[in-house]
Amino acid sequence: MAWVATALAVGAVLTVAANTELFLVLGERSLNQQLRSASEFQVYLADDASKSQVQGLEQELSSQTGVKSVTYRSKQEALALARQDPSLAKMAQSTNSNPFPASLVVNLRSPSVAPHISRLAAASKATDRNVPASYTPSQANRLSAFLSLARAVVVGIGVAGILLASLIALVLLRSEIRSRRAELRILTLVGTPRFIIRLPLLAEACSVAIAGSIVAALVLAYVGSRVVPPVDNYLPFLQLGNAATSLSVISLATLATSVVALGLCSVFVRLPR
Repeated sequence: MAWVATALAVGAVLTVAANTELFLVLGERSLNQQLRSASEFQVYLADDASKSQVQGLEQELSSQTGVKSVTYRSKQEALALARQDPSLAKMAQSTNSNPFPASLVVNLRSPSVAPHISRLAAASKATDRNVPASYTPSQANRLSAFLSLARAVVVGIGVAGILLASLIALVLLRSEIRSRRAELRILTLVGTPRFIIRLPLLAEACSVAIAGSIVAALVLAYVGSRVVPPVDNYLPFLQLGNAATSLSVISLATLATSVVALGLCSVFVRLPR
């Protein structure tokens, strides 16, 4: 009964940690995609910009440090891309005209180059006066900072879950030792090697870790198949995407870290002398 109660408690802790990590990992993946797209800086062109003005701006941007390439994107190409974007598809299909401007797509080595490119775009007569660029430099900096924070939170929650599960397992192992204190003392007196005495404790700790990880993996699979898709549909701006790959990685990581952590707990528990 004590083993079952401990396995369920460890499973509950690992389930909460694993499911929290799932949403954080999917959110981080979405942010990472946005950060990569932030390296594609678009300079929107005015509809009345002349060909010479556009070519002059393109040459000026290409010569800047930190710019990998500059390509021209026509209004028709922008409309075609918008129809493939879930967040822009409805707007692209509901209008007879083409509301998307032509642009110069500037591939940056890092979003940190964006402030300088933004200033050049704003000063050019070829760019749109109202919205000269696809995003502001401060937005890219905030996105990068939030991505770093999200990664730290993912690691922190995983570590906290394993530590709490280890504390629960320690309680079980100590109670097991207390109930078998006389037997363990006799084994020690007859010269049984201590690592032999610890083997049942190690097996018990690993069995608890495996049982808890199985519970967490089952709940995680249910959440990934039944909860994530509706959330992705109702909140399309999150763009959580397919959770299949993340499910297997998180499940295996939960199993491996819990077995190692709880196994170490059995090693550090003090045996009677």
